[in-house]
Amino acid sequence: MALCFYNDIQIFTASGTWYKAPGARLVHVTLIGGGGGGGSGRRGAAGTVRYGAGAGGGGGYNNGFFDPAGLSATEPVTVGALGTGGTAQTADSTDGVDGTGGGDSVFKTLTASGGGGGKGGNATSNAGGAGGGGAFAGGAGGSGSASGGAGARNGTLIGNGAGGGASGGGITSSDVTSVGSSAQQIAASTSATGTAGAADTATAAGNGPSAAAALGGYAGGGGGSSKTTASGSGGTGGNYGAGGGGGGGSLNGFASGAGGNGAGGIVTVFTACA
Repeated sequence: MALCFYNDIQIFTASGTWYKAPGARLVHVTLIGGGGGGGSGRRGAAGTVRYGAGAGGGGGYNNGFFDPAGLSATEPVTVGALGTGGTAQTADSTDGVDGTGGGDSVFKTLTASGGGGGKGGNATSNAGGAGGGGAFAGGAGGSGSASGGAGARNGTLIGNGAGGGASGGGITSSDVTSVGSSAQQIAASTSATGTAGAADTATAAGNGPSAAAALGGYAGGGGGSSKTTASGSGGTGGNYGAGGGGGGGSLNGFASGAGGNGAGGIVTVFTACA
């Protein structure tokens, strides 16, 4: 193998093997865990509360330096897998399906943990997935409204962790449908990175992000609820590590909204040679 005359960067969006060039002087590693998937909404009878689903949490961010002398010629790299969204509910009077959590990204002693999956919509409670851990935590996924109202934005964050998704809209006991929520990336942000789904419309899906984040990804918006057609699904989380949005609740006879998938993580290994 050639000597390390130039700085080297190896980027992993899937698990693999890192190769050390002889002559390396310093290795810097950054990691983002996988984003959690959003839950699907509850499908229930008129006159009952039908929660929109909780959203997936964003993957955490971590970084660190290594002395090349302490690293083997090759090192395994684990990239956190995306969390999958809960499937749409097609049986009457049935709670939604939970999303799954994102996987951890790992290099040697460094770990950036994946975001938690959002809870499926039900009639009593509904939580978004926790943000993944690291030097900077990922954003928590938004939780559904206790009254079956509009979806909630993700937990705010400052730093490089990926954004948590926004929850889906529910239906109140008075049979009022609701929009999902848009997602945000950082505290006090006013711009929607994953836009919300409307209520009672065939275009009720929460959208994924319209732009990529510099490090942690932008999250998916929440789907809107419906009592006249299938409810909206949550938006897909953006690269890298963002959480998926929660699906909307629905009236019996119509499919609830599916949860959006989170985004996979990333590991970047930079080697300084001079």
